[in-house]
Amino acid sequence: MSPFRCVEGHDAGPAALGVLAPPGRRTFLILRPRALPWDLVLLQPAHPSVFHEMDRDEAAAAARQLAAALEAWAAGGPGRVETADAPQGPGVWLRVHAGPFSLLLCPRAPGRPYEAQRFADGEAARAAADKLARFLSPPPGAGQELYFNTRHFGR
Repeated sequence: MSPFRCVEGHDAGPAALGVLAPPGRRTFLILRPRALPWDLVLLQPAHPSVFHEMDRDEAAAAARQLAAALEAWAAGGPGRVETADAPQGPGVWLRVHAGPFSLLLCPRAPGRPYEAQRFADGEAARAAADKLARFLSPPPGAGQELYFNTRHFGR
């Protein structure tokens, strides 16, 4: 039994996990655990600290593939949340790997460009990782709401 339950965006509750692509000719793919203050932004495969910009069709296809990778992770497939030293300056980043996808944790700040969340130390980053894991790799039958928004962007 899948740990995810697909719902329409307008029906998704405050603990839902969204797979989003903001409007525009070029866009990013975002995972949004609504109950947490962060978003996860897809990274370029060859550059683990650069956001992956794509066209709308590519983003919609990647959204479905990312959801399938999350399903596989929850079923015991490849997936993890890892800490990494921030490449410039002090702090610790969190990266999420689900199948072939890598995403970077960013604070949710409406109207501002995404930038990596910097934690003061590994302990703070691991505490955030534990919170994230419950949304990204829930146990079987958890009923974690999952919604897609690759056409209209809002909440």
